[in-house]
This record gives sequence, C-alpha cells and structure tokens, in this order.
Amino acid sequence: MNVLPRHLEAALGYLALGMHQDAWDELECLPPEQRANDGVSELRISIYQALGKWEPARVIAESLAKRSPENPQWWILWAYSLRREKSVANARAVLLEASKLHPNEALIPYNLACYCCVEGDLIGTKGFLTLAFSMSEDLKKTALDDPDLDSIFGANYSGGAPVFAQSS
Repeated sequence: MNVLPRHLEAALGYLALGMHQDAWDELECLPPEQRANDGVSELRISIYQALGKWEPARVIAESLAKRSPENPQWWILWAYSLRREKSVANARAVLLEASKLHPNEALIPYNLACYCCVEGDLIGTKGFLTLAFSMSEDLKKTALDDPDLDSIFGANYSGGAPVFAQSS
C-alpha cells in the first residue's frame, strides 16, 4: 500500500498551519523507501526554510539539483537557501549556472533580478526583470509586492513606470 500521498497531504496541511514539527513527524511516518521521494525532500526543504534552518535546506536542495539538474525548482530552492545561509553572491552564482540549463524558466531571471536589486545593481535588475516578464506576465504582479524589489517599485508604487524605467 502506498501511503505517500496521504502523508504528503497531511504534512502540507501541517506546514500551512505553521505546525512544523507535526509536518516533520508526518514525513517520518513514511516507510524508509519512500522518504527519499522528491516530494518528501521538497517538503523537508520547506520545513527547514520555514524554521530558518538554511544549511540543511541548502544541503538537500543542492543534492537534488546535482542529482536531477533538469528540474529548475531544485536550483531555485538551492539558491534561495544559499542566499540566507551564506550570501546573495553565492546564490547568484548558482542561478547563473541554472540559467544556462533552464533558459526558459522565468523564475530564474526573476530571482536574479531580486539578487541584483538587493546588491544595488539596477542595470542588472532591469535586464533580468525584462527577461522574466517576457516569459511570464504573472511575475509583474509578484514583483510589486516583493520586498527584494522595494528599491525599484517601493511601498508607494502606483503602477506607473517603475524606477528602473527612468534610467538607462
């Protein structure tokens, strides 16, 4: 009997409620052969990230990206954790490598834009946002509420031209 879907659903529910230990315990109820499932690993990363445990989140995500480099989600999770564990520069290096493997994944240039913005590189931010928006119009709305992009869109952004559109 495959109990994986039931435990994953329960763990997701616990995680959504902020019940991190219960989510973890739900995953621990799985038979050992199902604990290495990608969905289980992704949930473990999410639990670690929610708890601010960046190193174990990074270790799992990095391992998944190296094992399955064709999955852009692993690269994004790796960079997100690495950013908080070490630095934005380290995370940017991971995503630049990922961008070569996944040139059509909009979240990669979007996150690169965020990293550029945090570091004050508005030209890089503009270039990566333009690329990300050309791949996914939905990211425009996301960008308006992203604290990493506050120096461009800011809390008082009214929907007109963003700050980066005024410079070349």
